[in-house]
Amino acid sequence: MAYAKEQGEKKGKKIGKEQGEKIGENRLGMLMNILLKNKKYSDAERASEDKEYREKLYKEYGL
Repeated sequence: MAYAKEQGEKKGKKIGKEQGEKIGENRLGMLMNILLKNKKYSDAERASEDKEYREKLYKEYGL
């Protein structure tokens, strides 16, 4: 019984990680799309390297 529980937890964590990565990729893609459409190239470059700045932009653009 403990083995089945452990396997279920591992599978759940894997699925959760995969879903989180997809959400994060989509969010970053939407941000980059907005920045590039608005010709904010320096913001896009900085956001690609600076997590804090990226988080600021997510809030600013409602992502």
